[in-house]
Amino acid sequence: MEMKRFFIVIVVLNVVYSCVLAQGVKIDSTSVYNINKRIEIPITAGLFVGSYFGFSHLSNKGGLSKTEVLSLDTRDIWGFDRFAAEQDASGRNKFQSASDLTLNISLALPLLLGLDKSIREDWMNMLVMYVELHGVNNIVYVAGASLSNRKRPFVYNNDVPLNERIAKETENSFFSGHTSTVAAASFFMAKVYSDYHPELGNRKYLLYGAAILPSALIGYYRVKAMKHFPSDVITGTIVGAAVGILVPHFHKRKNKSGFTLTPIAGSMTGVTAKYTFK
Repeated sequence: MEMKRFFIVIVVLNVVYSCVLAQGVKIDSTSVYNINKRIEIPITAGLFVGSYFGFSHLSNKGGLSKTEVLSLDTRDIWGFDRFAAEQDASGRNKFQSASDLTLNISLALPLLLGLDKSIREDWMNMLVMYVELHGVNNIVYVAGASLSNRKRPFVYNNDVPLNERIAKETENSFFSGHTSTVAAASFFMAKVYSDYHPELGNRKYLLYGAAILPSALIGYYRVKAMKHFPSDVITGTIVGAAVGILVPHFHKRKNKSGFTLTPIAGSMTGVTAKYTFK
């Protein structure tokens, strides 16, 4: 299926970082993030093993009969999404290629973080989290696509050859894996840069706004390719953005704090409480 190429790339990255860590590379204790490699390497590997079997399942999903396909009616589609199935199908292969290219380019977006010296010095943590977040995103995507049998828009279109409409992988429309993958990468980039530059303050939301652009672009391509409905790419963006933000968030080192109780005596007796952030 279309995601297999992406899966192979991420597996290679996973193997590379696992081998490097296994050689005893020490992660800087001053890093913004805290990574427990002994726990997270096996977990990440497990996520990719699970998603591998999940992708295999999805690649065999679908395969409607000729009678079922010919009985489909776009009027049964929610009005918000209906145009995706009724649009001109002649250019869908062009948009399919454009979406694949956008996916491949977007996977490399976090490399731009290396332009920042402090982030570049923490490259190992970045690689660990980046591979891990794609493992998480894969599992969420596989679960969503497995639980839903939503037909792709082109299945409804009479201008698409019948042999394509009755092929396998035609019931994996919800939700868009391409979009969630791109969103995960771009929002990861925005989150990491913001964590290393707290002086940005509320300006960090400009980064998050920019992170939506790659997702919007590939979402447009996926709809025009008649692979997904608008609600599929919107859901994919939300899922990917959540994964891209939450994985670094849960790895972020917490500020150490001190809580002290001090007894007082004299004209008054009691206890003072002091909570100090360091």
